[in-house]
Parts: sequence; C-alpha cells; structure tokens
Amino acid sequence: MDVLRFSFNAIAPLLCAVALGWFIALRQDIKEADIEVLNKLCFRYLLSLHIFNSTLSIDYYAEFNPKLLVFTTVSIFLTALLAWLIYTKTIKAPSRRCIFIVTAFRSNNLIYALPLAANLFGESGVKAAAMLVPVTIILFNFFTVIAMVYHAQLLRSTEEPSPLAGALKRTALDIGKNPLIISSVLGIILSVCRINLPVFLKNGVRSIAVTGTPISLLLLGAQIDLKKLAHNIGPVLIACMVRLVIIPGILLPIIIGMGFRGPELGALVVAFGAPCAVGNLVMARNYQLDPEFAAQTVYLSTVLSMFTMFGIISALRAMSLF
Repeated sequence: MDVLRFSFNAIAPLLCAVALGWFIALRQDIKEADIEVLNKLCFRYLLSLHIFNSTLSIDYYAEFNPKLLVFTTVSIFLTALLAWLIYTKTIKAPSRRCIFIVTAFRSNNLIYALPLAANLFGESGVKAAAMLVPVTIILFNFFTVIAMVYHAQLLRSTEEPSPLAGALKRTALDIGKNPLIISSVLGIILSVCRINLPVFLKNGVRSIAVTGTPISLLLLGAQIDLKKLAHNIGPVLIACMVRLVIIPGILLPIIIGMGFRGPELGALVVAFGAPCAVGNLVMARNYQLDPEFAAQTVYLSTVLSMFTMFGIISALRAMSLF
C-alpha cells in the first residue's frame, strides 16, 4: 500500500497539470496558434535549460559505476534498434511508426528518477539514479532526434525505399543543432571540468529551467481530445504496454541476472519502466510527426504507470531484491 501511495503521489501532480491544460483548452482559453508558439518555446529554450540545469548539477566524480553505465547505454541502444527494426516491418505510416519507436525506448526518467530513488533508498538511491540521468538524457535525446529527423525526411521523400542516403547529411546537421543535445553536452562539459557559473547566472537558469516540465504538461493536456483517444485506444494501448510492460519484462530478468541490487536496481527500474517522456510530444510537434498520437501515448502511459510501477516495485520487494 505504501508503494501504491507513493506511485500515486509521484504521478498525481503530473496528471493535475495535464488536467489543467485540458480544462484550459476546453474553455478555449488557449488556441492552436498559442500551442504552436509555446511548443517552440519549450523545445528551443525551456526544456533545453531544464536539461542543462540537470546535467550541470550532477557530480560525475562522486559515484562512478562503469558496469551500470555500460549496461544502460547498451540496453538503450539495443531497445531503440529493435523497436526500429520491428516497427519498420509492422507499421507503414512513417509518422505513426516514429512515435511507436520513440515511445518504446524513451522513458520519463528525468522527472521520475531522483524523487523515486530518494523515496525508496534515501541518499544512496539518489546517487545511483543521478549517475544515470545524464546518460539517459543524452541517449534518449540523441536516438529520438535521429528517429524523428529520419521519419520527417521520409515523409518529404517521394520514394520511400531510398530516403536514408539523401537524409544523412541533414540528419547529422539537425542532431548537431538540436538544442536538447547541445544543452546536454554543454552541461556535462561544465560539470566534468568543474566550471562554476556565477551565482546570478546559475540562479537565473534554475528559475527558468523549472518551468519546462509544467508548461510541457499543460501543453500535453491542451492537445488531448478524449473522443479521439477513445477512437484510437487500440494503437495507443499497444504502444503504452510495450513501454510499461514488455520492455521492463525483457530487461528486468537480465538486470537481476547481472547482479544489480538495491539502489542500482531501482535506478534501472525507473530508467526502463517509467512512462513516455513528455519531450516526445514537444519534439513530435516540432517535426510534425503525429503529435496527437504522441500526446495520447504520453497521457495514457503516465496514468497506467501508477499501476505498472507499483507492480514492478512490489514484486522486487517481495523477492528481497530491494
């Protein structure tokens, strides 16, 4: 019951922000043009500053665990690769296929990791989770940008079998210019080199950075159409089950078999079992890749994760692995 209460308390504030966004849109206090402008603001500035602030504030010398970092890196890469290969064979529409792919491998680890780790394990849990945050930020954003740039190019191509060769240069340039990638790398460089920002600048960045997630959640709610969600429930539910059940179900036995326990196991559970990242919606809208479906997967996976995370954590506790 304590785990369920914690899961609810961790997710309920997110759902409240989503519900407020939905209510604002229902009252028509925000228009489609407003959503477009705010989405660009989030993508280019607010989320970028949020990621920069998160990567900058982590001490990469405190607890370095190469086994944990290598496993996380390889797992994210293989999950993204397998999702790409499987969905390419099963889903024809490029925009819908792209959202399925990024939903499979990209979790909301940035929001869930530290609070959940602190609640489960205290300070030792925070250290393990904090070590994974920059890795997941970099890899999730890197592979998401690759997937979205590629499929955006695919939509513009007149011949589907051969868009990759012509899109490689554009993809590389877009990845290099992506503000989320730039902010991640810059934050890590400053932290690793122990370069301290002036107090006024650090406080200024922090005060702006905290707005990235709530505004993204409001925009998510503003783009939720419950009638369309009900009509589209089958594909949305499949995408959510892959993210919340199948991916953790495949990886957890491997994680346990490799000997991860306690805080390290908890950090990996959150990294691979958390719901879809809110950034999926922001980026899908930016690249014009079925943002409505992206919003539906983020919303439903966030609701369902309260129960799936409860089940995973309860099972691991019952096996005395936590």
